[in-house]
Amino acid sequence: MAKYALVTDSSCDLSQEYRESKGIEYVKMLINWRDDKGEHESICDIDWKVLSIEEFYGLIRSGIVIKTAMVTMDDYLNTFESHLKKGEDVIYLACSSGLSNSLNIARSVIQNELKEKYPDRKVVVVDTLRAGMAQGMIVMLAQELKEKGKTLEEVVEIVEKEKLHYKEVGIPETLSYLRRAGRVKAAAATFGNIIGLKPILMFNDEGLNEAKEKAIGKKKAFAKMAEILKEDIVDPENQDIYMMHADCNKEDIKAFSDAINAQVKVKSIIVRPLGPVIGASSGPGTIIVNYKGK
Repeated sequence: MAKYALVTDSSCDLSQEYRESKGIEYVKMLINWRDDKGEHESICDIDWKVLSIEEFYGLIRSGIVIKTAMVTMDDYLNTFESHLKKGEDVIYLACSSGLSNSLNIARSVIQNELKEKYPDRKVVVVDTLRAGMAQGMIVMLAQELKEKGKTLEEVVEIVEKEKLHYKEVGIPETLSYLRRAGRVKAAAATFGNIIGLKPILMFNDEGLNEAKEKAIGKKKAFAKMAEILKEDIVDPENQDIYMMHADCNKEDIKAFSDAINAQVKVKSIIVRPLGPVIGASSGPGTIIVNYKGK
């Protein structure tokens, strides 16, 4: 059986400890912003070594718009080829095509740069239709299957069948950041902020974020999100769920955790920072729970 590696990208929100312990690489998207010192560009670093969590979300709070950009052709080429040279195939578990065009750059690199050079090797791109820790959980599923001895083809087949089970339910602190990112119209954002409207965001089957529910105020939003989780989660007592937050205050994290624990018993709630890809558009104060659902 041919050896194969798992590769993902900056959207996955997997911890450095997990990735390094499992040998999972990530190709890096880019971020850019402008301030009074000029234009800045950096890799989208999910380990927060380039910009700390406080620095990243502090820039956004100060009114600076941080934009994300696609993975470069060179990063894809260098990352994939490092495995192909060793005789390893690759499964690339990519950020949703509904949110990023990066995976099409990956496909172009594979077709135009690697296919002829490595005719006996495979690089398979999986559109996870997810981002953030929902995408990360799909990578974790692929890793578990790999550790069980599944072939590349078996892993891809199972992931394709299972990927839509991985869910996101979350709210932004304010609609203003989504407006800046072009996700919400200015009038709707202003009205929503005045009345304290909290759109509850979830992934649809096309890999896009949709506001499928709404609540007025955080307390009601936390209760509603916990209710959605309770109705949808599978095998909760044996499932770790992930609470991702964009530099939220401790009170909000506790309030959301309490709302979940009041409605459903899960194995554990793992609290981690929301990565730069989603955080750049949803903004500081966003809080999300990721889990496996029906």
